[in-house]
This record gives sequence, C-alpha cells and structure tokens, in this order.
Amino acid sequence: MTHTIPPARTNCPKCGKTSDIVLMELPDDKSSIVSACCEALIPHLNEDAPVLIVDGHLVCPYGDCGAVGEIVELDVATRDNELSIDPDQPGVIKASLGDHSFEADGYECRKCTRSVTIPNGYEIERD
Repeated sequence: MTHTIPPARTNCPKCGKTSDIVLMELPDDKSSIVSACCEALIPHLNEDAPVLIVDGHLVCPYGDCGAVGEIVELDVATRDNELSIDPDQPGVIKASLGDHSFEADGYECRKCTRSVTIPNGYEIERD
C-alpha cells in the first residue's frame, strides 16, 4: 500500500524522471519513501534501507544502484597476535594469528557504499 506525500517531488533514481514521492508500506511493518513512477527507493530520504532478497541473491535496495551480490558486512576485529623473531629470515618479525573476536559494525553495498540493513526474519550465521 502506498500513500502520496504531497507536495514533494524528486528525480527518480531509476528512470530519472521528476516524480511524486510516496510512502510504501512494507510487509515487515516498516515503510520506505519511494518514487511514484518506479517505486525506486529515494536514497537521501531513507537511511539504512533493508537489503532486497531476489531469486536467492542479496540486492542493493537503492534504485540507482541495484547491485547484485555486492552486500558486505563491516566488522571490527580485536586480535591478540603473538610476535616472534624468525631465525631463518633476518630482519623479519612474524605475527601468528592468535585469539580473535569480530563484532559486526554494519552492512553496506560495496558498489555504492551506502549503508543497508538485514531484512527482518534473516540472521547472520558465520562459518
């Protein structure tokens, strides 16, 4: 279901035409501001749009991007790497990968570098 948001108009990120903007209600009880012509997400009016799942692929939700398979997790890593002198290589100090922990810092599209979220009903499983 969509609701027109008067009197706002903007360039559609998908087709480039000047279009009304509408509020589109999504199945997960959220809503997004999209162009009336193509229902393309208006990036500057939406923050952290949820990734689209299309035919088993993660797709950038921004209408002017739409990259497939370019969604990445940004993380922060803290590691405790033991340092040692390598007797076979003068002037080399080796760092062995020791204990580590990673914490997700967010998600983004690698192509357009805009922030995205994981859609409701999905969780990240690390292997």
